[in-house]
Amino acid sequence: MSEEVKLPDATPEQPQQQAPIQIPIDVSKMESIYCNFFRLSLSSSTEEVLMDVGMHTGILTSASAVEPIHLSHRVVLNPYVAKRLLQSLQQIVARHEQAFGALELDPQRRLRAGQRPA
Repeated sequence: MSEEVKLPDATPEQPQQQAPIQIPIDVSKMESIYCNFFRLSLSSSTEEVLMDVGMHTGILTSASAVEPIHLSHRVVLNPYVAKRLLQSLQQIVARHEQAFGALELDPQRRLRAGQRPA
């Protein structure tokens, strides 16, 4: 899949601007998972950020034991991608809060305020 990108003719007064590069994205093998738990850490090399994601049910298996958290995937990022992910998530949350109101992270406060638990 090769496409030629034509750039506009540049005049001495106007510097030539490059058209943005279009990178195709293949989603044919993408899998979706539900995640309500994550754990972040730097790898031992400090060149990678590890994000383990999984499912926490909160189900009591006995009077004093909670079902363990089941980690299903590990995402390995370099610090640059981790920072871009952070910025993207901040923008998404800000847009959501602008449209629907602040997200309360403390479940007790959320329940007292009558908000739907997440």
